[in-house]
Amino acid sequence: QSKGTLSAKRMLKHIAGKEKRLMRDVNHTISKEIVKFAVEKGVSVIGLEDLSGIRDSTLPKVSKKRRHNHSSWAFRQLQTFIEYKAREAGIITHYVDPSYTSQTCIRCNHISKNNRNRLSFRCEKCGYENNADLIGAMNIEHKTRDYRYILESQGCLSATQTNA
Repeated sequence: QSKGTLSAKRMLKHIAGKEKRLMRDVNHTISKEIVKFAVEKGVSVIGLEDLSGIRDSTLPKVSKKRRHNHSSWAFRQLQTFIEYKAREAGIITHYVDPSYTSQTCIRCNHISKNNRNRLSFRCEKCGYENNADLIGAMNIEHKTRDYRYILESQGCLSATQTNA
């Protein structure tokens, strides 16, 4: 790369394309499994975090050593794959605002920055303890269920979509 020769540039382009194809394949595999699981369980709505603007808001917090890994995370591509595969299966994709999801207790709904300490969660009000990322996922699930119930109450989901 430092030589700047044509063959060096060609090799870099080849390697970059290889990584891109690998990530695309991994994202297709993961999205296929998620939608397959949803179909098997009769899920009518898949909830995902709305991660728009995540790179800009988190990049200053990432060390220079980890910026490449952080910036090459293909989450938007994965969301797009899940979205179109879910649509083909008749499943709705709902984007949830991730604000405070890993700081909100799932038992008492108490929100506090003190509830989360790195990877652990302990509610300062009721004492409930669990993994902080799991708490965030559970809160996203609850918000998605609320959305599904709203759709059901308005008659937007058919009887075949509400068996989960």
